[in-house]
Amino acid sequence: MTIFPVGGLDLTAAGRFRAGHLDADGEAKLAGQVAYLVGQFEPPCTPVASGLRHIMEHVGGDEALLAWLDQFPGRPRLVTRALELVGLLDRYGDCRPLVAALRQRRVHTPDPPALAERLPPETDESTLSSLGGEIKARLGDDDPTEAAHLALDAARLLADLAPALHVVPGLGDFERLAVESVRALETVQL
Repeated sequence: MTIFPVGGLDLTAAGRFRAGHLDADGEAKLAGQVAYLVGQFEPPCTPVASGLRHIMEHVGGDEALLAWLDQFPGRPRLVTRALELVGLLDRYGDCRPLVAALRQRRVHTPDPPALAERLPPETDESTLSSLGGEIKARLGDDDPTEAAHLALDAARLLADLAPALHVVPGLGDFERLAVESVRALETVQL
């Protein structure tokens, strides 16, 4: 369900937004377009990339762009929260104690159905980051519902693994971050 031509960004609306002349409905539509483009693997064409850069600068940079997108329901909020989870998977995914906990869990407990199709059969330092890649791929495939389900299941997996890791140096905040990710993704409505 694309809300504008693929690869498109309403550059007129982007200019009006930067000038402070875009109404709330126009800003929500623009946020949907930006979220779609941010979720893509391939960079957009030069005029669209320039428009995105101007919007990012207007709101205050990368982190501020995600905070701005998170204000809007649907795809913008999903993209923000899914990318935060991907960052968590990338940050901790190759941590040996986490990989060992995942490996042990997979020996005794089947993978959640949505993850079973996405996780490689062998558990190693690339397993969780590959899951992050799968989430980004679903966003890029314009399949927000599948991306939302996959992201939530991945966040729940991290939260399930976290209690056993709270005493591991360097993982003190991991449980809190994993639980926050679950809560944030549970509130996304498409």
